Formats: sequence, C-alpha cells, structure tokens
Amino acid sequence: MFTFLTLSCSDNDDSTPPIIETNSISANIDGQVIKFSNLVITKQDYTNDETGFEWTDIRILGYNSENTLNIIEFIAEEGLVGAESIWRFNITINGFTYMQNNSAFTTLVTESTENKLIGTFSGILTEPNNGQTISITNGSFNIEHN
Repeated sequence: MFTFLTLSCSDNDDSTPPIIETNSISANIDGQVIKFSNLVITKQDYTNDETGFEWTDIRILGYNSENTLNIIEFIAEEGLVGAESIWRFNITINGFTYMQNNSAFTTLVTESTENKLIGTFSGILTEPNNGQTISITNGSFNIEHN
C-alpha cells in the first residue's frame, strides 16, 4: 500500500524569510525564484590608521547555476548585525546590473560571526544606465565561511 500526502500553502507572508540550505542565497526577483549557490567568499581585514579600529569585510559573490548571467554581490562587516549592515548590494540579471541606490531596499543581518552570515533582503534595485528596476521579495542568505 502506498500513501501519498500533498500539502499546499498559498499564504506568502513577506515578513517570514524562507529557510534555505547553507551556502546558498535565494530571492524572488520580479516573480521568479532565483538561487545563487555557486559562491565565492572572500575576507579582507582593515584598520583605520587614525582610530586604530579594526574590522573584517566579508565579500559574497554568488552565481546562479542555471544562468551564468545572473550574479549577486554584497559586502557585510563580520560581527555586525542589524538593519542596513550590508553595503554594495548588486544583482545582475541577464547581464544587467541592478544596484541599491535608495531607501526602497532593506537588508537585515541576523547572525554574523567569524564562520557564519545569515540574513534577509528585499525591495527595489535600479539599473543605473537605463533606470529600469527589479522588485525583490523573500531574499535570504545562510552562508558558512572561514
């Protein structure tokens, strides 16, 4: 005897981030879910010569395995959590790069340690040359790094 169980859920609450596997980034971009699972993660240490403040930037570069013209890039400071703790957030879709350029785009880092970076993102990104925009919902990342 075989039993099949099918569940469907139509409630899509943008305030609840999706759970994704480790070392992957996922987002709904203009109605299409795109995953970036081929990641290049680099770290760069910095020191402010005037204040002596030291920090480490984590640069994430992710490629979509189905379309190599779809790329995501952002930088986060290791150990910094909260809203707007990511900068230089760009997504390239079909060769056009869309950038964060106003308050219509938000990020939230919920965990940032020397080995892990977890958070969410959503909003509008703009292509600077032609002004075209893309809408992003349910963006999330769960990344382990060294």
